[in-house]
Amino acid sequence: MRLLIGLVVGSALVLGACASTYRVSPVVSENQLQVAASSGESLRSSKKHVVEVGAIRPSMRQFDSPRFNVRFKNQGKEPLEFSTENVSVTFNGSAARVLSYEAQIQDVQNRLAYYGMRAPIFYNPAQSFFYHQPLHYQPFGSRRGGFLMVEDFNDRIDVQQALADLDYIQKNSLKPRVVRPGQEAFGEIVVGSKLGASSSQSMVVTVVVDDEQHQFTFGYDELK
Repeated sequence: MRLLIGLVVGSALVLGACASTYRVSPVVSENQLQVAASSGESLRSSKKHVVEVGAIRPSMRQFDSPRFNVRFKNQGKEPLEFSTENVSVTFNGSAARVLSYEAQIQDVQNRLAYYGMRAPIFYNPAQSFFYHQPLHYQPFGSRRGGFLMVEDFNDRIDVQQALADLDYIQKNSLKPRVVRPGQEAFGEIVVGSKLGASSSQSMVVTVVVDDEQHQFTFGYDELK
């Protein structure tokens, strides 16, 4: 594991040194408004329902996975289910996978399972302190021998990062839920594809809910 982490870190440094930076630019279409958000500019589409989509950051690095905040407000008369299943993405003309909340949690659970650890699927504020407890050093402990029995420094860093990722996903990602009339659903989605090397790229985020389609376009222009 130590060698693997060293190789990953080394590769990340090499890629980071060569990676370009791209500015994310919302493209305003008909019946849309560009609105200010904490992370930058978002696009809002108002039809029967209201949907707002915005990039998590105003710029991003090559090889990063694009992330967006998605907000849906139910302005109908019936409760509606809303999740990443309602969101699709086209990246440079090709379909790209949107990672579900469950898939993101499963990825972290797989990382923790290597150390014999398990994690809940949904965030519980009463247990959030648990994720931030320091890992105890076990000089003769078994990596698979029980919870937090991790003897290698790099392995402990790996576990801490996995727990931090778990905490972030549970707090911020778009979770499946039933949205009642007048209520909102809000959360972050992650696109499975990574930003390529072209100087100008585009991404189209489509949200379909209650047989109604909202489409949002974002340009990615390389900063010279």
